Amino acid sequence: MTEYEFTPEDMNPEEERIAYIKPTGSAEAHALGLIPPGIELPPGGKLYVLHAVDGSVLGYTDAYDSAYGAAVQNEFKPVSVH
Repeated sequence: MTEYEFTPEDMNPEEERIAYIKPTGSAEAHALGLIPPGIELPPGGKLYVLHAVDGSVLGYTDAYDSAYGAAVQNEFKPVSVH
């Protein structure tokens, strides 16, 4: 599972482009609207959510390496959040 939602609005050459990578469980993924009601992640499963500086969701994936790569590929500086 990999999903990225970068848009041209994410690009502002005057700002430092930081993407925060946050591991997220089922409860928070539901709160963010990333997975539909009635669907749960496997026990111990996580999504890795890319957040913009303002906290908005840029995208998500099921692997940290994919989230990191997506940030770099889209010219963001990836920062891990725990």
